[in-house]
Amino acid sequence: MVAAVLVAGSEKADAHRLGLSHSTVKHHLANARSKVGATTTAQLVWILAPRLPDPEGVQTDD
Repeated sequence: MVAAVLVAGSEKADAHRLGLSHSTVKHHLANARSKVGATTTAQLVWILAPRLPDPEGVQTDD
């Protein structure tokens, strides 16, 4: 979910792209933040950065 939000550019854009509600995406990100002890999405990205796929080559709907 974190990588998908980064590719989409925002939670709302990611939700639209995946056919989910914005609140569902927010809930998934909140769970991910809780699991790694992050209080913000920026902290979550920083913690997970080494594990996230390279955004180059990821297809978007644009």
